[in-house]
Amino acid sequence: MKLHGFDVVIAGAGVGGLALGTMLARFGASVTLYDQMDAPRPVGSGFVLQPTGAQVLSAMGLLDLVAARGRRIDRMVGRLKDGGKPVLDVRYRSGEFGIAVQRVALFDTLFDAARAAGVIFEASARINGVEPGPRARLVFQDGSRSLPADLVIDAMGANSPIGSRPDSELSYGALWATVPFPDDGPFQEDLLEQRYDRASRMAGVLPVGTAHEGASAMATFFWSLRTADHPEWVKAGRDAWLEAVAKLWPDALPLAAVAEPVHARYRHQTRPPVIGRHALKIGDAWHATSPQLGQGANMALLDAASLVSALVHAQDVEKAIARHLRQRQMHVRSYQFLSRVLTPFYQSDSRLLPALRDHLIAPVTTLPGVRSIISTLVTGDLLDPVGRLQLSETFRPAAVTRSQP
Repeated sequence: MKLHGFDVVIAGAGVGGLALGTMLARFGASVTLYDQMDAPRPVGSGFVLQPTGAQVLSAMGLLDLVAARGRRIDRMVGRLKDGGKPVLDVRYRSGEFGIAVQRVALFDTLFDAARAAGVIFEASARINGVEPGPRARLVFQDGSRSLPADLVIDAMGANSPIGSRPDSELSYGALWATVPFPDDGPFQEDLLEQRYDRASRMAGVLPVGTAHEGASAMATFFWSLRTADHPEWVKAGRDAWLEAVAKLWPDALPLAAVAEPVHARYRHQTRPPVIGRHALKIGDAWHATSPQLGQGANMALLDAASLVSALVHAQDVEKAIARHLRQRQMHVRSYQFLSRVLTPFYQSDSRLLPALRDHLIAPVTTLPGVRSIISTLVTGDLLDPVGRLQLSETFRPAAVTRSQP
């Protein structure tokens, strides 16, 4: 398809929405992106950009900008409380690595690229529905509608009101905070570290680099917490929390002491990707999971690249959507299944599952063949999701020409 004059409306200025809007605008589409914030801004702390997501950013010509702000991650290690027995040790395959980055660093890069490509932003947009059709529209809370478009995208994340399922919320959430990374140890710049007390308590430290040029190096500190226990956590006060951190992981106490944690909730749900004619979902609005496999932002980037690739190579919108779903559904289903199965081993009230993790699964994962499989799962490479997208054929010209017609 030729995308010049092709009208696209996107709901949600997150990773998926910004990446999709940028790529489509570079191919000549007219893109309007609506967001509920009074001004688009990032939500969340740090995460690991895996090789799959990195390949999409590379095809967009943005990887170097993001990598310059992040930190290379070569290994992920989880131990029992207070530095005890290792029960998780994941290393990347030869030549591969993750890039830990602050959300704000990725957001700023994508937002600047979207504006340069000509994406139009509409803020303070409260959306509660989609009106499908050959010229689809977004429906706002006040009953008004967006201008008609050839394609409407829901990229509003796990809490999208379109097809929302309240029963999909997971029992465990987390406290997240961005804190200064200690230069003099005890943490390594290329290592994601975690500590566990069974599966009911988990803490982690992830070096995430700088938010912008000249800024201090930071880390993300996270603390697992049952959502139902959050009011009690607030009531107990900061000192009680610091005492719990000290018992689980004494080295992390200085990080917690300066943290201003935000409580995050998570959902596990797979909603139908097609809302109706010429209207569909991408990212967490389609396939939300717990953060245990760390695939959320990477999957959103893959969704965006897949849809653009399909639109470029297909004859019409219907064929493009069908192609996009063929490219993405198996990968999405696989990681939804893996997240559902593996999360309770690390976040649950079970006593049996963490015992199996520590005494049976952990030793098996050290075997060479199994270690390679675990690495494939963590990097997001299972089923070769990037190979299906023809990135070099589709996006290199767009990355070079930027927003030129």
